[in-house]
Amino acid sequence: MTLRIVFRRAAKGEFEDAAAWYDERRPGLGEEFIVEIEEAIAKAAAAPAHYSIVLGNVRRTVARRFPFSHPK
Repeated sequence: MTLRIVFRRAAKGEFEDAAAWYDERRPGLGEEFIVEIEEAIAKAAAAPAHYSIVLGNVRRTVARRFPFSHPK
């Protein structure tokens, strides 16, 4: 079962801001960030039970190369 992923407007803006921030540090790094996060999301959507529940039915995955995680 693959879950449908939805980015809320605020999350999409935050994601785009983060990619721009990485790209300012090094040209091309923003695109690498996007690819890494999209891969992490795809893996989580394909096998959600492999990821820990953080609140209710919300699960968390953290990308290996860009391991930022918002505190609970």
